Amino acid sequence: MRRRAERVSSLIRDVVGELLLSKISDPRVDPARVSVTHVEVAEDLTVAKVFISVTGDPRRTESENAKEQTLAVRALQHAAGRIQELMMRQISLRFTPRLEFVEDEKFKKTLKTYQIIQQAMDEIRQKEQAKAAAEDGENADDGQRDDEGDEDEKPERGV
Repeated sequence: MRRRAERVSSLIRDVVGELLLSKISDPRVDPARVSVTHVEVAEDLTVAKVFISVTGDPRRTESENAKEQTLAVRALQHAAGRIQELMMRQISLRFTPRLEFVEDEKFKKTLKTYQIIQQAMDEIRQKEQAKAAAEDGENADDGQRDDEGDEDEKPERGV
């Protein structure tokens, strides 16, 4: 039975994703930035949790992006009946699962982890560049001192 739930889950993810792109015209849901990350279907196929993610706008603050994601989830919850009806026309099942839209926290956490790793890598690169620049500066100073020392030395004459 679990295998069937997985197949239905995959099918719902694909169909709902297509519906978000083509059939939903709510201004709170930007189809270019809303994506279905995964779907969890109950064993009895009566309920399907649709996990969505809204990609943030880099020009906005994190709180504004979080607010936008919450608005999108609310809009999709409001439109769940319509989406379910459209999905029913494309999927042949005895009973169409009731859709519940949920924010995908895993995606957010993964993105946050990636950003932390990027920051750490940038800091490491900056430290390595500063260290390399300092070493180059020391080598350049040593080279000037050696040249200066050669000028002060006078060739010895044999007596």
